Formats: sequence, C-alpha cells, structure tokens
Amino acid sequence: MQNSKTLGICATCSRHTALTKHHLIPKKRHKKMKNSSINELLDAVIYVCRTCHNGIHDLYDEHTLSKEFNTLEKLCADERLRKHFMWVSKCKKGVQ
Repeated sequence: MQNSKTLGICATCSRHTALTKHHLIPKKRHKKMKNSSINELLDAVIYVCRTCHNGIHDLYDEHTLSKEFNTLEKLCADERLRKHFMWVSKCKKGVQ
C-alpha cells in the first residue's frame, strides 16, 4: 500500500475505503528512539482511513502516540479514540 488511493479495510473503523499508512511510532520520533532493540517497532504501521488517521493525530501529540499508543490494541483501547472510530464507522465513505 503506497498511497491514500489504495482501497482496503480500515484497521480502526472497519470501513472499506481508501487507506493511509499510520506509523505506530511517529516518524518525527524515530531519531530520538534509535536503538537496535526497537528498530522493528519503528517500522510498524497500520492502514487506516484518512478520517481515523486525522482523529488519531488530532487527539494526541506525537510524543504521547509513541509512548502510550504504539500498538493497534492500545489505540483501540483508548476511550477517546474508540468513540472517534465508532463515529467514523457510521459515516459515509465520502466523509474523508
């Protein structure tokens, strides 16, 4: 999946729509976290729709995302994000 025109199932809202790549550890944080034991984590991504992606970054800054929300499970367990993903799941595809 190379760009936002790739279609698939959003990992957070489960809609079939165009997807974007969300780095579980934001790229801006990679230089500060360089360490051989976490190199795999730095490359970890999930594919989400633009609306979910925007919500993730609107609700939390990059430092918080890299420390507290660095897995899909942690993102989906957060009450604020879960409410956003639920709202998005009820939206029409064109709301992106």
